[in-house]
Amino acid sequence: MKKTLMKLSAVLLAVCLLLPVSFVYTGGNTGTVNAPDEALAPAEDEETQTAEAPAPVVKENFFKPSGDGYVQYPTIVVPGIMQSEVVMLDENGNRKVDKNGRYILSGPDADANGIFWSLIGPLFNALVFKKMDDLYKAIDEIVLLVTKNMRNDKNGQPIEAREVIKYPNSFAESTPEEQRQILNTIPLRDYVENAGGENLYFFTYDSFGNQLDIAADLYEFIQKVKSDRNTDKVNLCPISLGATVMNSLMDVYPDVKDSINKVIYIVPAANGSKLAAGLFRAEFNRNGEDIYKNLLPSLVDGFAGFALNLVVRILPKNTLLGILDAVLRSVRDNFLTTCTNLWALVPNEDYMEFRNALLMSDDMAVIREQTDRYYQAQANRFDNIMSFIDSGVRFYCLVDYGVPTYNFIPNWDDHNSDGLVHLESASFGAYAAPIGKTLPEGYVQKNTSPYISNPNHNYISPDNVVDASAGLLADTTWYFRNQDHEATARNDVIINLASTIMSSDRIENIFSDPKYPQFLVGRNARSLKYDLLKKALEVDTSELTDEQKAALQAAIDEVQAVLDNPLADQNEISRVSAKLVNVLADIGLVGRPKEERKEDKLLYYFFKVLSDITYKMVGEKGYADLKA
Repeated sequence: MKKTLMKLSAVLLAVCLLLPVSFVYTGGNTGTVNAPDEALAPAEDEETQTAEAPAPVVKENFFKPSGDGYVQYPTIVVPGIMQSEVVMLDENGNRKVDKNGRYILSGPDADANGIFWSLIGPLFNALVFKKMDDLYKAIDEIVLLVTKNMRNDKNGQPIEAREVIKYPNSFAESTPEEQRQILNTIPLRDYVENAGGENLYFFTYDSFGNQLDIAADLYEFIQKVKSDRNTDKVNLCPISLGATVMNSLMDVYPDVKDSINKVIYIVPAANGSKLAAGLFRAEFNRNGEDIYKNLLPSLVDGFAGFALNLVVRILPKNTLLGILDAVLRSVRDNFLTTCTNLWALVPNEDYMEFRNALLMSDDMAVIREQTDRYYQAQANRFDNIMSFIDSGVRFYCLVDYGVPTYNFIPNWDDHNSDGLVHLESASFGAYAAPIGKTLPEGYVQKNTSPYISNPNHNYISPDNVVDASAGLLADTTWYFRNQDHEATARNDVIINLASTIMSSDRIENIFSDPKYPQFLVGRNARSLKYDLLKKALEVDTSELTDEQKAALQAAIDEVQAVLDNPLADQNEISRVSAKLVNVLADIGLVGRPKEERKEDKLLYYFFKVLSDITYKMVGEKGYADLKA
């Protein structure tokens, strides 16, 4: 997304800022790359093609209990948005390929150069002659073009034919290429090693498809896995958007409770997302400080974000806001309203507002019927979970907090979130102070969860931000401070904890293992664990000097100690990573990190200072507004 923004000219950005931002929830997929994203996607600094798939391991007796009496049920992962590959089809039902022979995937299809030239004329007319209609028409045409591979008709079905790439077999029975793709999407190597590849299944679906159809497919997939493995139950691991599918599954197919052993939620959008509500409301943030100072640097790395702060002021403020609102309205009206799977991201408390505004015409009756059904399932999520628990299903939840929601929507700072999903949604009701604030002095924990085993236990986070006692699953929810939603996969503690819960009964709740207290920290250790440490452990020490051997072993020991400590934060990860890189560089295995160019430092400082000075002098307005 950030790279796309940086390709656009300053004038284009002023007009089309929301085109890529609106698709932050979809990852900005060009439609021709084979790289999923979102909560459990590969880290940006990893080379996904080097991911190694373990050799298939099929246990002779799948149902043989482990030493502690645990019976290993197969786990089905229900991934998040854009974590399933969906291929576009031609008129004959064949998969489309691009000029390089790669599948053309469903997803935002943006041509920066084409967008630029199609907007030059309408933007000029809007600025000089105040003719806005041509510009709004051009925006609609661009949105239709960008979303053409994702749009649905008014029955909630795809307009352009597309096919979900399925993984019907277990990980162990998948091809090496399929295994690589699965592990690049869900980094569950440890689970595969501990539980066996035959116990991992990957359910795929169209992120922009039909919510109720997806739930029906999941129900059938559960029955297939049970039959294939000759078992009566499975574990489910819904991730992010996958939690909305879980909502529908529980409500539409309540008998599925007899087929489930455990549910392990990871950053679930169980009550949608405040960000999605902002998109459906289609009103850009009016806060001048966010528009002219904070938003662009948060989207565009380096000095360019601050430079663009200066350029967007070319447009009068009201003109800029009108254009940005028009982009949001176009995205909503031309794309969101007929996508029932994205309607599932609307928080329950906001649904009726958008339903009454967008779905009351006769031609939207089919969509309305389907979204009403999901609204009911979403509203029943607490009751359904409690009913499933009464039937013996065990629920666990791993959530992030402390990261502000993207600030192009109004009221982005009135709640706590992981950047995409607000904490109330992800935690099934936990109470938290708004982003950047703490609970009020004298605050007393609510203890409203029906599953609190010890009311005297302190469920308030050490940073005095979260009251976990208000969340439905108070004793089986873990919180990761300052962990970004999109970087969840890079947190090795989250992956280790989820894998342990899936593959054993060693962790029943937050009291089971002092190594995993309820409140943990955000960090990015994925490259350290699977790249740097792996290289270090494979070094042929026979050719090293005694001094090099000692330095290498000391660095390895320190890395392993930090990785083994779930409370070690990003500062610790960065420190031991730098130390190990230096040791490996000394023996010639890796290059030393490139230092930031002096020119880039100067440009960053120059444009940041200039942006700050301009904000102080010009204020919350465009240059043309100064004449008024």
